[in-house]
Amino acid sequence: MDNIIIGQYIPGNSLIHRLDARIKISILIIMIVALFVAHTIVVEAILLVFILFLIISSRIPILKVLKGLRAILFLVCFTAVLQLGNVRTGDFVVNNVFMHMTVYNLIIIFALIFIYIFTRKYIPFRFIYLLLLCALSFVLQYYFTSGVELFKYEISFTDEGLIRVGFIVLRLLNLVLLSSVLTFTTSPMDLKNGLESLMKPLKVIKVPVAEIAMMISLVLRFIPTLLEETNKIIKAQASRGADFNEAGLRQKMKQIISLLVPMFVVSFKRADDLANAMESRGYVIGEKRTSIDVLKLTFKDYFALFLILTLLAFVIMGAVTNADIWSVYKCALR
Repeated sequence: MDNIIIGQYIPGNSLIHRLDARIKISILIIMIVALFVAHTIVVEAILLVFILFLIISSRIPILKVLKGLRAILFLVCFTAVLQLGNVRTGDFVVNNVFMHMTVYNLIIIFALIFIYIFTRKYIPFRFIYLLLLCALSFVLQYYFTSGVELFKYEISFTDEGLIRVGFIVLRLLNLVLLSSVLTFTTSPMDLKNGLESLMKPLKVIKVPVAEIAMMISLVLRFIPTLLEETNKIIKAQASRGADFNEAGLRQKMKQIISLLVPMFVVSFKRADDLANAMESRGYVIGEKRTSIDVLKLTFKDYFALFLILTLLAFVIMGAVTNADIWSVYKCALR
C-alpha cells in the first residue's frame, strides 16, 4: 500500500510547485508525446535525466519517488523477459546456451522456493531477493549438469533485444516519474482548477467539464485517504491474528474478503460525508461556480512552456533524422 504514490501531494516552495497547474498539465502531456515520439534509447535516457532534474529541483524526496517505482518492478521484469525472448534481429550476444534440468537441479530449485517462503519476511527487499534466487537457479542449471537429465532448453538473445529492453524500461520509468512529479507538486484543488480551465473549449459541445474535473480531483484526493484506512484495517486484523503475507492461497482469499467488506463500508461512509459537506456548502451540479483562487499565467509559466515545446521540437527532429538515416541505410543494403 505504501508503494502507491498517485494522489500524494508534498507541499513545497520550489519553482515547479509555483508553476500554474494548467502549465504543469500541459507539460505532462507534451512530455508524454515526446516519450512516444522518441525512437532511440539515447533520447529516452536524455529525457530520463531531464525528468530527474525536475524531481531534484522540486525538492521531492528521492526515496519517496523510488518507493513508488517498486509497484512497476514486476511489469518491467516481465516486459524485459518477453522482449529478450521475442526479438531475433541483430547479432547474438548469447546464443545456443543450453540449460540442463536434472533431478538434482529440480530438488535444489524446490529447496530455493522453500528458502524464499520461510526467509522472505526477514528480507526488506523481497522482489530483489526473489530475482537473485531465480538467477542462482539458472546458474545451477548451466554449470551443474550431473544426475539424470529430465530435459534441456536453449537460451539466446541479441543485441537489438537488449536495446529494445532498455528502451521500453526507460519509457516506463519516464512515464511513472512524470506522473509522480505532477501529483507530488500540485494540490488536488489546483489540479481540478487546471483541468477545468484546460477543458473549457469542450463546453461548446455540452461536455460537463466542471463535473469531470471535480470527479478527477476527488479521486486523486481520496486515494491516499483510502490507502490510510486500508492500512489501519490491515493492522487491526493483524492484531487479531490475520497474516496477509505468510498465509496460504485459500486463507489469503478469505482474508482479502474480510478486508474488502470494511473497505466498502468506509468508502460509502466517506462518500456520504463528502456529499453532505458539499451540499451544506451550496454545491449544485451544473450550476456556474466561482473560485477564490483565480488562475493567472506569469512569465515563468510561459518560459517553462517554451522550454518544453523546444525540447519536443528537438525530439521530433531527432526522430525524423533517425528515420531518414535508417531508410538510407536499408536502401544501401539493397
